[in-house]
Amino acid sequence: MLSVGDLQAQDPGYSRGVRLESHWSADTVHLGEPVTLRLELTLAEGAVPHFPELVLTDPGVTLISAHLEPRAVEYVFSFWNLGRTVLPGIPVKYALPDGAERIIQTDSLSIMVVTVLTGEDRDIREIKSMVAVSLTDPRYYWLRAGLMALLMVVIILIWRRRQQIRLARGRVVTKIKPTVAARLALAQLKQTPYQPGQTADYYLELSRILRQYMEQRFLFRALEMTTSEIKQVLPEELDNPSTAVLIGQLLEQSDLAKFTGQSQSRNRWRNDVDLLERIIERTQPTFRV
Repeated sequence: MLSVGDLQAQDPGYSRGVRLESHWSADTVHLGEPVTLRLELTLAEGAVPHFPELVLTDPGVTLISAHLEPRAVEYVFSFWNLGRTVLPGIPVKYALPDGAERIIQTDSLSIMVVTVLTGEDRDIREIKSMVAVSLTDPRYYWLRAGLMALLMVVIILIWRRRQQIRLARGRVVTKIKPTVAARLALAQLKQTPYQPGQTADYYLELSRILRQYMEQRFLFRALEMTTSEIKQVLPEELDNPSTAVLIGQLLEQSDLAKFTGQSQSRNRWRNDVDLLERIIERTQPTFRV
């Protein structure tokens, strides 16, 4: 409960009816609840009021906001301590039509904040106002150190994230042309000494190189297709029908070595490797002007 009385003040040195009146928005409030004090100034024609900015020294009182009007001002307070609180007199300056300035001031206001029990058992504690924390106080050294460490961690994480984004954007993905990829794979296969007893393995790799090249070069699923299916597709994809015949011969020869286990001589192996090189040479893209 907020026990207050209205403030009133007059300027005895001025006879034209200057009057300062006050009104509270409520006579009962809870601790920490906002309550409004309205000051209204009655002046003669042509006089101009200047309402002050309040500076409160009592930690049990908080000025939340102030709203100015032409002839009035509203101050919104919160009270945080049980007991008696004193608001100092509020001086209001006004200028007369002839340019002279006068001051009218309210009396100090004694406010008693009490609690009224409703019959329910409650744990009532005094609510304290906010306490200003000075970071220059030696007692808050560890607080400053912790905040600085946290700030450094955040800065490092942001920097590392930006570096990753920059590297990802700057990374150039280089696609190897199908012709180059096939020739590199074939050159690596040729470096491995041919063993007639492992014919199936060699022709399996030779067939894989050819199928992967055709898949990348002509854009059909050659790795998943049988030799017969590939031979049906090739005449539509190739400009030179004789090249399709060579591809069919090499695939059939590879199937024979893979599935029958039939051994092939080194000369036959070299001829088939050379045949794959001719196929790649014939089917590489050409640019016409």
